Amino acid sequence: MKSRSPKIDRFSFLAESFLVDKIGRVRPSTLVNNMLICGNRHAEARGFGATESLGWVIARIALHIDKIPVMRERFYIETWVRSLYHGFTDRCVRVVDENGGHIASMLATFALMDLKTRSSVDLNGDIGMRLVESILPDEPFAIKRVPSINRTPVDEISFRRRPQYSDIDINGHMNSIRELDHILDAMPLDYMYTHNLTDFVVAYMHEGEACEELSYGIKELAEDHFIAQVTKENGVASSRCELKFLPIKK
Repeated sequence: MKSRSPKIDRFSFLAESFLVDKIGRVRPSTLVNNMLICGNRHAEARGFGATESLGWVIARIALHIDKIPVMRERFYIETWVRSLYHGFTDRCVRVVDENGGHIASMLATFALMDLKTRSSVDLNGDIGMRLVESILPDEPFAIKRVPSINRTPVDEISFRRRPQYSDIDINGHMNSIRELDHILDAMPLDYMYTHNLTDFVVAYMHEGEACEELSYGIKELAEDHFIAQVTKENGVASSRCELKFLPIKK
């Protein structure tokens, strides 16, 4: 299957048995990681990918899942860049099945960071120029924007966790998507096996250091609707997210 535009890249995936959960679904974090991998490949192919000194850092994500891929299912991930503004860029990602049916979509906002100084990089240079050449602003299948996350306070701590080996990324910080795993791990197993995650919206404010304990607060706002906040040891919020689920139809 070919992409619909030269500015869109398409990648093929197969839901292997080692990528799915007990009931045969691709795990949400696995799906998001695959989407981010495709975004990285798209950027590298066009000359604005990460380097040894520069890295793209996620600021916000909005993910919507219509149906989760299941074991042995072939699916395709499409990705493109929609915009560049104030040092940030919006990347769109769409997942479709073999018949072109919609599976999931994601809008992710990134900033380019100097990995040594941990400061943002001006995108008016060569990298920004190459990025601008790849922008596709009017693609109709994109999520329009990252919605605002509910600001209801999360006062109680559900659990604490110090980052472990599998949590730390190449920058020596807490991996952004691993936080989703931790939150889903805190949900009751019987709930996770009877519900599908449909929406995940997250804003990342401060990076979690490898050596510091993070506090996770999870609060149910309504039936199958939760908010969560990850807080650093100094009391500053590292990230805040909103999750929605639907019962699995029998």
